[in-house]
Amino acid sequence: MNKKDTLRWRFDVNAFRLLGRELITDRVTAVFELVKNCYDANSTKVNVEFLNITKDSDDKQIIISDNGIGMSYNDIDNKWMVVGTNSKRAKLYSDPPFNRKFVGEKGIGRFAVDKLGERLVIKTKQVGESKWLNVEIKWDEYEELSTKATAGDQLSLFTEVDNHYFFTDGPPDEHGTKLIISQIRDNWSKADLERLTRELSILKSPFYPLNPPFDIYIGSNDFIEFKEKLVKPDPFRFYSHHAEIEYDSANGKQETLVFNKEAGKILKELIDIRDFGPIKAKFFYFNEGAKRKFNAVYKNDETRIDGVKIYRDSVITTPFAEYESDPDKRRDILGIDKRRWRQTFDRVSTREIIGIVDITMNDNPQIIDGTNRQDFIDTPEYRHLKEFLMQQIDVFGAVKIYEREFKRSAVEKELHKAGQEVKSFSHAIDKIQQEIDKEKPELKAVLQPLKEQAAELSKSISQSISEQKKYQADVTRKENIYLSLMSLQDYASNISHAIRTSLGKIKRMAEFIKLNFPNPEYDVYFKQYASLIYDEMDVLLKVTDFMLSYASSGGNFEDFSVKELIENLLLHTYSQAFRSEGIIVEVEIKDDFVINFNKKIFEDIFQNLISNSIKALEGNTNKQIKCSGYLDSDNFTLYFSDNGVGVSKGDEKWIFELYNTRTADKGGAGLGLYIVEKRIQALKGSVELVESEFKPQGATFKIKLPFNKI
Repeated sequence: MNKKDTLRWRFDVNAFRLLGRELITDRVTAVFELVKNCYDANSTKVNVEFLNITKDSDDKQIIISDNGIGMSYNDIDNKWMVVGTNSKRAKLYSDPPFNRKFVGEKGIGRFAVDKLGERLVIKTKQVGESKWLNVEIKWDEYEELSTKATAGDQLSLFTEVDNHYFFTDGPPDEHGTKLIISQIRDNWSKADLERLTRELSILKSPFYPLNPPFDIYIGSNDFIEFKEKLVKPDPFRFYSHHAEIEYDSANGKQETLVFNKEAGKILKELIDIRDFGPIKAKFFYFNEGAKRKFNAVYKNDETRIDGVKIYRDSVITTPFAEYESDPDKRRDILGIDKRRWRQTFDRVSTREIIGIVDITMNDNPQIIDGTNRQDFIDTPEYRHLKEFLMQQIDVFGAVKIYEREFKRSAVEKELHKAGQEVKSFSHAIDKIQQEIDKEKPELKAVLQPLKEQAAELSKSISQSISEQKKYQADVTRKENIYLSLMSLQDYASNISHAIRTSLGKIKRMAEFIKLNFPNPEYDVYFKQYASLIYDEMDVLLKVTDFMLSYASSGGNFEDFSVKELIENLLLHTYSQAFRSEGIIVEVEIKDDFVINFNKKIFEDIFQNLISNSIKALEGNTNKQIKCSGYLDSDNFTLYFSDNGVGVSKGDEKWIFELYNTRTADKGGAGLGLYIVEKRIQALKGSVELVESEFKPQGATFKIKLPFNKI
């Protein structure tokens, strides 16, 4: 091939700004990236020095030095000076005995220097070498060249810029790398250094120490507090609840958290290790009392309680490394806060929990940092890891609900106890008065004020109990209205996206049919597209029906029998569908329960459960659906079961989330159980997945409807 017939990629000088200042958006992050390079270089100690950085002057410097393996001329020429080099991708771990998993995989951390200053001197040396290699890089000359190229409309290549180097003498036993950054772009305050200290403190996991160690020191000649200050993770203090999970790789088991409401404790269960691999994790939850103590010490410093972070081989993963000073602007990578729109009062936010999740390169290979450093790559394994972590966090949400209800109950008990004690006191005074009337009637006037005060106090307590009940009923009513609105807002947002997506699919398929029908060559596509259009329309009808029923849920209330409604649905309305599917139905509702509610909304609960069961039973030879119910002292309890494919361990709560489905291939849209839960919550009831009546297969849902719905 003639050389003139080929083209080569070239690297314009403007690209360095994209890789430096514009990709690494924060100077704290820039220092963070450079310290990570020290870790990759097998250093055990890093010094980050800030000299004369509080005022505008020409002698400001930031010096980052380590005692790592250093770089040779070849390393500088063929690795450090090569953008996006694959040296760390080809070799995933550093040299023994450190064997550290490389954390600077993308090959652009060096451009973080440009975020900090315009000039750089690299001073580096390996053990046994007699000279230090010094390399000068002048970012301001790159920028000047870029400006001239833009103004003159001429091409200027990054690879054409010369960077000078020279050698200086040094003892053979010295080794490491020093980055001397000058012509610093911004002044640094004491608060900036404290912020940097906090960010660097999260680089290493506080619970899984590195061996050999990796110690970071921050120094500054401007602040006496920063005289070779050791960076240490903040101690986890003041938390109200703590839990941790491990795994048993020999038996393929992973621990998972559950909350036992009867005992009021967080417990652990064993499940099979999931597809994302085994993980270790520690969680620290701060209830209202714990947060008050914490804020008293840290003066409302919200940067310290900041959600759950993931560490790989004891070093933080890049999506959690970039700093954002405003708590409201921080990236919610795991989606912890996003979910609170649906259950604002019951779910834990990133400002109530600290979590440390430990993964490894070997055991969790599909949890991969995104190239843009903003998140992980969206693999099925990563999605499942997020789901699993949410299930752990939801346990603390259950703690939150339990403590709120316990406190509410305790207040009511104390009021009733006080009322009883005052009544007992009044009775005692009456008995004393009867005795005094006989023996010393002149003392009657002394006891009369006490008796009146006791009566007044009893009356006040009774009024307090009554007002407390009214207040709690009003609070509950307002909470339910708010939750309903937030639920609908979140649902409507998702529905709008789903409708647009479905309509887009329908339009494309309809256009194909319109343009090509009739054409026998495309008959197979016509049939396939017609079926797909039907499925999409079915989803649209479901979501619009739900929205319409939601809109009308405030009216059309009526008294109806729960037993009669369920029997009518299962034994009559769906009888033809059950016969065609070969499903045997059993109804065992011993007692009856009459409620005043929107009948259509209540039917939605069981229509969605029935629909889910029909999908779950596909492929079974012996298909069964069973519904049983009974009254106890406080609730009407229902069990709805089938002997279908069941629900995977770990998915017990996930299945109730909007659009979460494992039956998409069977037409599942992830709406049914979401609707079921919302409908039952509107009745102040609860629904949960319990052990299947048809174990080892199938699924059983337990529904509780309370007598007192206030």
